[in-house]
Amino acid sequence: MQGNKLSQEHKKIVLIEDDSRQQQLVATFLRSEGFEVISSERGDQAPELIAKHSPDAVLLDLMLPGMDGIQVCQVVRDFYSGPILMVTAQGDDVTEVSALNLGVDDFLSKPLRPHVLLARLRSALRRSERASTIDALQMSNSEPVRHPNRIICQELTADKTQRRIWLSEQLLELTDAEFDLLYFLMDNAGHVLPRDVLFKEMRGIDYDGLDRSLDMRVSTIRKKLNDNTPPYRYIKSVRGKGYLFVKAA
Repeated sequence: MQGNKLSQEHKKIVLIEDDSRQQQLVATFLRSEGFEVISSERGDQAPELIAKHSPDAVLLDLMLPGMDGIQVCQVVRDFYSGPILMVTAQGDDVTEVSALNLGVDDFLSKPLRPHVLLARLRSALRRSERASTIDALQMSNSEPVRHPNRIICQELTADKTQRRIWLSEQLLELTDAEFDLLYFLMDNAGHVLPRDVLFKEMRGIDYDGLDRSLDMRVSTIRKKLNDNTPPYRYIKSVRGKGYLFVKAA
C-alpha cells in the first residue's frame, strides 16, 4: 500500500467517527498513506471543522452524537463541494437514498477494510480532481454582453450604477457585500479568481488561509440564484484555486 504515498501528499481528510478506537485506527492508517487527518467524535463539530479546514475529502460516520451523518451532509453541502464518503453499519436503502440526494459520493460498510477504504477514497479524490479541471475549462466562447456600468451574463443582468442584479426578470435581494462579490465575479466571467484576489478586492486585506466568510457568502449567493446544488450553473468552485463564474450555460 505504500507505493502510491506520494500521490496523497498534502491531501487533507476530515474524519468524523464516534468510536475512538476505530477513529484512531483509521486516522493512523490514512496518515501512514500520506494523508493529513483532522478528526472528531461529534457530528455537531463536523460543519465547523469542514468549513475551517476545507478538506479534500470527508469520511463521515452515519450514527454520530449531536448530529447524525445525514444532518451533517445537509448542513455542509451549502458550502462544501468536495467528496463525502459515508460509513455505515446499516444496510438501509432508504438511508442511502436520502444520503445520495444530499450529496454523499460513496458508502463504506463496517467493519472497514483498509484496502477498500483506500481504493474508494482515491477514486473519490480522482473524480473530484477531474470535475474541478472540467469546471476550470468550462468556458464558452460566448462572452458576457457589456454596456457602460452593466453586464449581462447567462440570465443575470448586473447594473453597477443602480447596484442591482436581476435573475431573468426577478430582482435579487442582495446585501452590499453580496452585490460587490457577484458583480466582480460576473465582471471576470470565465476566469478563475483565487481567494486571495477576492479577499483583496472585497475587503482590502490578504487572505489568511483560514477565513471561510467568502465561502459562506458564495453559498448565500448561490441560494439566492436558486443554484445551491452541485454541479453549479453560475459560480463554480475550483478546488485549490478559487471561484469561476461561468460565461454561458
